[in-house]
Amino acid sequence: MSFAKLALVASLLLPAAAAAPLPAQAPAPPAAAVAVEHVTTSEYVAMRDGTRIAVDVHLPAARPAGGRLPALLEVTRYWRSSEDATTGARRPSLGSLDRLFLRSGYAVVKVDARGSGASFGTRSAEYGPQEVRDGWDVVEWVTRQGWSSGSVGAYGTSYSGTTAELLAASGHPAVKAVVPAWSDWDVYTSPARPYGMATTFVDEWGRFVGALDRNDHAVTRAAVRRVDADTTGALRDAAVREHARNPDVSAWARESEYHDDRYRGGPSYAEIGPRAWRAAIERSNVPMLVFASWFDAGTAEAALDRLRSVRNPQKVVIVASGHGGGTHASPFVVADTPVVGNPTAAEMAQMRLHFFDHHLKGVRNGVDEWPAIRYHTLGAEAMRASPRWPLPGTTVRRLFPDSAGVLAAAAPSRGADRYRVDFGVGTGPNNRWATQMGRPVLGLHDRGAMDARMLTYTTAPLAEELHVAGAPTIDLLVSSTHADGAVLVYLEDVDPSGRSRYLTEGGLRLVHRALARDTAFGAEPYHTFRRADASPMRPGRPERVRIRLLPVSAVVRAGHRLRLAIAGADSAALARVPATGTPTLTVHRGGAAASVLELPVVSGW
Repeated sequence: MSFAKLALVASLLLPAAAAAPLPAQAPAPPAAAVAVEHVTTSEYVAMRDGTRIAVDVHLPAARPAGGRLPALLEVTRYWRSSEDATTGARRPSLGSLDRLFLRSGYAVVKVDARGSGASFGTRSAEYGPQEVRDGWDVVEWVTRQGWSSGSVGAYGTSYSGTTAELLAASGHPAVKAVVPAWSDWDVYTSPARPYGMATTFVDEWGRFVGALDRNDHAVTRAAVRRVDADTTGALRDAAVREHARNPDVSAWARESEYHDDRYRGGPSYAEIGPRAWRAAIERSNVPMLVFASWFDAGTAEAALDRLRSVRNPQKVVIVASGHGGGTHASPFVVADTPVVGNPTAAEMAQMRLHFFDHHLKGVRNGVDEWPAIRYHTLGAEAMRASPRWPLPGTTVRRLFPDSAGVLAAAAPSRGADRYRVDFGVGTGPNNRWATQMGRPVLGLHDRGAMDARMLTYTTAPLAEELHVAGAPTIDLLVSSTHADGAVLVYLEDVDPSGRSRYLTEGGLRLVHRALARDTAFGAEPYHTFRRADASPMRPGRPERVRIRLLPVSAVVRAGHRLRLAIAGADSAALARVPATGTPTLTVHRGGAAASVLELPVVSGW
């Protein structure tokens, strides 16, 4: 991605553009109107180790003298606010969601995470343990302010969605509710190294946050906002100089191949992000409202794994959108426009508000009676609700790769299919792993050209409608000509005209094929991605490879067919494995060790 495009991404992600990148937001009111709606102050807050963190406090202008308010925090990596790089004029820093909170009687507190924006310090890793400790200190400071009621919530999208959840991990008793939206759970599996492979996304994101950390005006077209007392910018410049010691995010992700690798002495993936803090999050028992998308990296998988394995009270909303909910992503609705069966931006904003009202103000508004999960169903293009996940009535349907490219209902006789990996195969530039850079998810509505370059198996036309809801799994007996490589699998809907539409995908770098015994953090089959568990393939020897595809809810209509497509690369999203050489994969089918696709199917939905 060019630096010019990175600047465009900055305009999408920085708080100066919008507090949360949601669709159809109301236009910002004129500057004069904004000035009377709220009062903003900006200052440094010292952490327990003396590091100064930049904080903006926005209070409703109509707050009565001495009135105390609950506070909603957003801790961001993308600058809490900005100013004109030439004149120093402050830019609007609040989006429509922030203004809704202010109008509804909340203080809104924006925070530059340590080692970013105008905050001092350095970052040993993204979502590192220090951010959790800083979260406690910021909350403690908030509760001591004269305007504070002592109740705190946290919200955010993307990075700040993850820091919202980490605020629960801090264990501070003032934290009453958090709303993580399109956030990360296990940073290794999404978004840093899905399936055990590096992503092109991390390279782009690394360049982007590097420019932010340098306060690079040429890229950002803005400057990070100074605190009020920093009239000359000297403090901000001193903070930016400290950011020079931050690690290179792209190098960190590429060189840390395994879940337990450490980059230059910093923490491993196993020590960062919410998954690493699961026990502390559970101890907090802080209620969570979680937003995710079937098509946004692994955010839906994260939401469902969290719902399954973390005992905190949770309400989950899964839509069919790009990152942040701003554009539709269903391959049955080919558009980069908002909504079509998804809740609108205004509806999602109201859900957040009602959730905070209930947990921070004690309002009896029915939040406790909300269903555990609301989810978009592809093909039907509508939202459904359920008291639990997996959905009641879920059963498993087994399909088997057979000869002549057939996906059969019964195990076939023995056979094998060879596939020479085509490293040009991919999901296109607007894929699920790229949407976190602000792109819509597009190009998944007609996979015919890519199908022709993969190994495919297709069912006969379905006699009746099929609702797939959950995470399909594939159990492959596969051999390779190389010690390392990858298997990528795609589940597709093929309509009567022959057009194939992407439903979901899964994959695995083959050295990670060993199964884990402890599945506390994920449903089976589960892989640890630890260095000690890695095992090269023995060329020509069949090995069992079990892959959990990313979850989805989709209706496949009667007369349509299901297709399983197998590849060894995604040129648009994932690094090439192996770096050199072209493997030939052999899928062994039939017999007692048949390869099989298992689909979670719901009847009577």
